[in-house]
Amino acid sequence: MSQRERLVGRDAALAVLRDALDGAARGRGGVALLAGEAGIGKTALAAELARRAAGAGARVLWGQCWQGEAVPAYWPWVQVLRAAAEAAPAAELGVAARLLPGVAAENPVGPSEEPEVARFQLFDAVVRVLAGLAARQPLLVVLDDLHWADEASLRLLRFAARHLALDPVLLLGTYRDLEAPAGLHELAAAGEVVALAGLAPAEVAALMEAVTGRRPPDAVAAEVRRRTGGNPFFVRELARLLAAQPAPGGGLAPAPAVLDGVRDTLERRLARLSQPCAEVLAVAAVTGPQVGVEVLARVLPGRGDDLADLLSEAVRARVLTAPAAPLGPYRFAHDLFRETIYGGLPAAQRAGLHLAVAGALAELRAEGATFHTAELAAHHLAAASAGATSEAARAVHWSVLAAREAAARLAFEDARDHAERAVAALDLVEEPDPAARLELLGDLAEARALAGDGRGARATHLEAAALARRLGHDAGLARAAVGIHALGAPTGSARDQQLALLGEAAAMADRPTPLRARVLACLARELHHSWEEANLARAPAVAEEAVALARELDDPATLSFSLLALHDARWRPGSAGERLPVVEEMLALAATAGDRELLAQARLLRAVALVELGDRSGLADLEEYCRLAGELGHPGGRWGALSRRAAAAGLAGRLEEARALAEEGRQLGRRIGQPDADSVADAQLWELGRFDGRRSAAGTDPRPASGDWPAWRAILLAEAGDLEAARAAFAGFDPDRYVLRPGVVRSHDPWPLLVTAEAAALAGDGRQRAASYQALRPLAGSHTVLGGFVAYTGAADHYLGVLAAALGRPGEAAAHLRAAVELHQRAGATAWAALSGEHLRRLEEPAAQAANVFRSQGGVWTLTFDGVTAHLPDSKGLRDLATLLGAPGEPVHAVRLLGGHPPAVGADPVLDDRARAGYRARLAELDAELDQAGADNDPHRADRAQLEREALLAELSRAVGLGGRPRRLGDDTERARKAVSARIHDAIARIERVNPALGRHLRQAVATGTHCSYTPPEPVHWRL
Repeated sequence: MSQRERLVGRDAALAVLRDALDGAARGRGGVALLAGEAGIGKTALAAELARRAAGAGARVLWGQCWQGEAVPAYWPWVQVLRAAAEAAPAAELGVAARLLPGVAAENPVGPSEEPEVARFQLFDAVVRVLAGLAARQPLLVVLDDLHWADEASLRLLRFAARHLALDPVLLLGTYRDLEAPAGLHELAAAGEVVALAGLAPAEVAALMEAVTGRRPPDAVAAEVRRRTGGNPFFVRELARLLAAQPAPGGGLAPAPAVLDGVRDTLERRLARLSQPCAEVLAVAAVTGPQVGVEVLARVLPGRGDDLADLLSEAVRARVLTAPAAPLGPYRFAHDLFRETIYGGLPAAQRAGLHLAVAGALAELRAEGATFHTAELAAHHLAAASAGATSEAARAVHWSVLAAREAAARLAFEDARDHAERAVAALDLVEEPDPAARLELLGDLAEARALAGDGRGARATHLEAAALARRLGHDAGLARAAVGIHALGAPTGSARDQQLALLGEAAAMADRPTPLRARVLACLARELHHSWEEANLARAPAVAEEAVALARELDDPATLSFSLLALHDARWRPGSAGERLPVVEEMLALAATAGDRELLAQARLLRAVALVELGDRSGLADLEEYCRLAGELGHPGGRWGALSRRAAAAGLAGRLEEARALAEEGRQLGRRIGQPDADSVADAQLWELGRFDGRRSAAGTDPRPASGDWPAWRAILLAEAGDLEAARAAFAGFDPDRYVLRPGVVRSHDPWPLLVTAEAAALAGDGRQRAASYQALRPLAGSHTVLGGFVAYTGAADHYLGVLAAALGRPGEAAAHLRAAVELHQRAGATAWAALSGEHLRRLEEPAAQAANVFRSQGGVWTLTFDGVTAHLPDSKGLRDLATLLGAPGEPVHAVRLLGGHPPAVGADPVLDDRARAGYRARLAELDAELDQAGADNDPHRADRAQLEREALLAELSRAVGLGGRPRRLGDDTERARKAVSARIHDAIARIERVNPALGRHLRQAVATGTHCSYTPPEPVHWRL
């Protein structure tokens, strides 16, 4: 194809890409994507950009995606790294060399290497290779046909896009927009997308002239445009057919004579080839987009003498492209040729060719050729699926190996897909081995879990458990039970199911093995977290048995895992000092075993224990957990890091950030099937709501998802002002009899006790308050944390102080609240310190209990009016209101509230007439300079002129008002009036949601405008 043919009508798109390339060369790396239908010219445009980039001194690396199951994981990146290896010393490739054929099999993920950590390291290594090359010269990385990319390749692309943003690297991808997977759409949303449309009629005519050498009549060009949509590939094909079928008189045949369908056009083109050439192309279409001569020669031994001539015939017909290097592979000129040939093969012929290609690949492999097992797996599976059931066992074998190879390359989504194909292939075997199926189901469940498909993993583990039960296979049942435990329990019934399965596995697996120790450890954790009294009592003994067995086996990883169960079995309110030594040993063993998952878990649990004990170093552990969990790379790790960052932000008083992170964590957790996604987010939002009144503002819906607990209802009703209904909701609740539901008298953390205490203080009777006080009294002087640092829930003394005040014991209440303020301040819990301090002030100043408060402390505003107290996070509007309330009846200029100085009356214009005239004269000079710079092809001069022109226009726009009238300096007042009025009204609206009486009062008493004021009908005393 000539250059003249390739880029008709693509000047604008090429200009956008050149700008992106120039920006990358200046150190602003990024991603650009070319989108459009097949044949629209994406690859041609990418190739042109690559040509220009190379001409400008950039290095170009190219990767091509393939379609089908035979494609190995990370294939486009394999090609990129092969090209990079030619320029980078072998030592620079490092871990990135895993992607190259022959390397991954020699360096599988070992037992001490957490797969997701390894994947993170692999991604980082690839990025470092690219950054190293870019440090020598700008880099263009082209990834063609991304709609066929595997998920692992797309994840690596997203990673590279984020981490190469400051390097001279442009990542250019092409894809069919209607066939793009979800992961590619996410990338497109964050990058520069150039969507290619069909050519206009005049451009179609120009392209047809470039192909045929003759300008078509306008009517013919218009009809070709209508039938092809302006798709350049289809336009070229129709132009060639029209040229081959001249109309009478030597002109082009009229368009209506052309075959109606584009596929017919391609088939017509293929039909002109010889029959032997068509046979070669049939094998090539089954082989893949890249065609190796050695495979063709083995599949078609009778064509050996004339194979080169037949391939040359296909090249001349523009169906194949010749190798770029001697002995290199041929390629189809366009995907549509391969798709058309493959789709036209009868099923039986297709199956036979797949089997023949698989045989050729196996021979080459035996002779030492290096390639990916995914190809063999796909060909055998295709043959078996088409009726050659004798190949099903080989399809299973190669699919299992392909899954392992994908896992070794850290492509967990590919590993899952291959594991699914292995199970499907086993179903095609005439007499499948049930034990083999059990093993495959275990592999598939674990692959699905790593790929983030929690629901699918659970279902597969349950299927494996049922099969193991029928076979009496204790190891298979134990593997399924441990796998299901790792997924978590979405509901109470699911936990009961997991308890039963683990109990059954523990009874079957009686031999002293690491697997039995893990079953016992999982059983102990499930027993403890069930909250049932009988289970809670049994859990410690089971955990100790697991630890003893792990010590006997001298297995650090299993011992660390078992210590996690022992920690949980000892977890109860106030047990931080007892748990801490267990966590310390677990942490050391996890580090020795190289188990990053357990290492992160131990960090989190140590953070909980240390914070409960008042040791601020626990916050560093929490931060380290978030880092480690995020680096694990799998979706569960990302959810853990995100949700605990929400907890850290809440502790520090960054309420809006915490709320946003909690909701973000909820959405991620839902997408990956995390059982605790909603309960964690609900609990976090519940805790945050105490500071800004959002719990009561939203009515009775926003309660944690564990059930309809009377304590939650009572708090919501009391905060909403319906104390009578709150008391009715809490009446009869016995803190001594149950915590969250009847039969559950204690939990592993104090949160249920805290919620009960809060409800008792607001709406309980004397007996309920006294019982709650006694339950919490042993925790005085310590901090409380919800679960595995789901949320920081304050010092126990805060709740004790509130309860003592409600019991009419002000001395005890004041002592507790003073201790709470000090504890919160030492912990950096600013919002909690403000809350405890407000309770203390109300207690110490009885006369001020009915006073009105509008005060900020630690970024949280306390608002008390008409006996109702609420809290809101800081905002400019609240600060404006505080200023007005401090000067009742006095007008305050809006500019002053905005932080400036009010203008004098009759202010001068921003620019006088002489200055404006000078600006306009300079603009005219700059316009002329821009024209001359363009004519001289002087981009630097043009850039300087454009920057100055934009600055002058901005200054003039500030100096000119409506209708071109000069704006005066006093016009700043108008901007201030709008901004201040908007934020004051917004603040009042937020106040109305948490304290309706105060909101109504402020709406009546506050006036906004150029001057704002607070003028109540009667004097109101405020504590500011």
